[in-house]
Amino acid sequence: MTAVSTCYDDRETELSRALCVEVGLTLGEHPPSRILDVGCGTGKSLAWIRQHLPDAELVGIDPSETAVRSARSLLGPGPGNHVHALPAEDLAGPAAHRFGRFDLILVHLSLALMRDPFAVVRALAGLLAPGGHCYVVDLLRPDAWDGRTVPAALGAQDASEEAYLRDQLAASMSLRELRAVASEVDHQVPDMRSEAYQGGLGGHGPNTPQGRRIWARAPRIGGLLASAGARPGSGAQMNTVAHLVMRRNGGGER
Repeated sequence: MTAVSTCYDDRETELSRALCVEVGLTLGEHPPSRILDVGCGTGKSLAWIRQHLPDAELVGIDPSETAVRSARSLLGPGPGNHVHALPAEDLAGPAAHRFGRFDLILVHLSLALMRDPFAVVRALAGLLAPGGHCYVVDLLRPDAWDGRTVPAALGAQDASEEAYLRDQLAASMSLRELRAVASEVDHQVPDMRSEAYQGGLGGHGPNTPQGRRIWARAPRIGGLLASAGARPGSGAQMNTVAHLVMRRNGGGER
């Protein structure tokens, strides 16, 4: 597992985290009743979801005990709040059976931190309920990356953040590799349909049918983007991100 730059993540990923939740929630025709956040960190995504889905059952996992304690404090007590100190890789083993199935699984900027991303993605596909979706947002490694240069759009402010992002890029997948993972998951897990995209909202431009559908179904996105509109490079940064959507058939078209 690569190191995490808390300062970089706190500064740069708040918008991305909120967009991940908003786009993820548009993937189904009906609000999800059970949601898993893999690599939940301090629980900000879970807290965002709780504001808008007060009756949903929320489960978060993260390998950091410190982050899990913060997430539990942020969410507060409640029968629908469950946060566990658990590496994502454990979901590929017997530990997965204790969680049941989920309507929506979110993985925000943590896939590259995992020792075996493919095993995790395959395990998450198996945890989807019929009609459920998994939405993965992760850093995209350029096909022609030289192994050293950190794209300016990522917004590193010092050498330590550049080193962190260099590690992240080295561990990340190219779009071609991510699409190969999606194809392999579809082959190994019954009733799966998976697609990988680059940039945009959920991988779709604003003027495409899919992009317009996301905008229509997630009205909060406009406010989120407007709040970041003055940030230099915020639009270019979106193109450095990959989106993987895995759908499990059986619950109607979503």
